[in-house]
Amino acid sequence: MEEPNLFLICLNAFVAVIGLLAALAGALRGLIELFPERPGATAPPPRLDIRPTGATASPPQAGAWQPWTDTAIAVAITTAVNAAAPGARVTHIEEIR
Repeated sequence: MEEPNLFLICLNAFVAVIGLLAALAGALRGLIELFPERPGATAPPPRLDIRPTGATASPPQAGAWQPWTDTAIAVAITTAVNAAAPGARVTHIEEIR
């Protein structure tokens, strides 16, 4: 009786897993093509302008991109800052690109 070769068993398992993952990726790609995301007819989600307290004027128009932040992100950042340093205030949030 022959002993099974461990290398061939591992190689067969590896090929089987790669094949299964490729089949799942193809199925997912097919579903994405079959049901594409449709743009919503509603307005974009509300945005929050983060400015220092007491600022009444709009920020100067520096260019096409303006520093707008999602409300959920602003709340998460403020919560994290308050957890790290109680009593601290977030006055400016800037995205680094």
